[in-house]
Amino acid sequence: MTTQTTALLYLRAARASDAAIAEQRRLSTGYAEARGWRVLDVVVDNGVGGMRDAPGLTILRDRIAGGEAQAVIATNLTRISLDPDRARGFARLCHQHGADVCLVEQPINIHSLLDIANGVDGANDENLRSAGETRQ
Repeated sequence: MTTQTTALLYLRAARASDAAIAEQRRLSTGYAEARGWRVLDVVVDNGVGGMRDAPGLTILRDRIAGGEAQAVIATNLTRISLDPDRARGFARLCHQHGADVCLVEQPINIHSLLDIANGVDGANDENLRSAGETRQ
């Protein structure tokens, strides 16, 4: 018997923008649906910059640590954080609890993200930052 993957969507816009949040929701929901995953909940930080610890990330961390979901879906790494240390920490927490970080606009998964975060193959903060650079 196969267990369906349960995902949390994370949507963040630095400047409050219902249109940006709606587009992220559309893309992230489509990502989950294409894989047959169930969306457990949508966590939104609208008007929250990427250099601080967004309230939604605290919610995601608590829910992942509680075993509620096997994946977090965001449109790109900059939605999680613009700060490489915070992005690393979030990826490590997810990995520790068996959850994947899925980025709709980037071909990167938790293992690739952790390799970058851990400096595998000469990766550094600039690589982590550039992995997250896509359209805002």
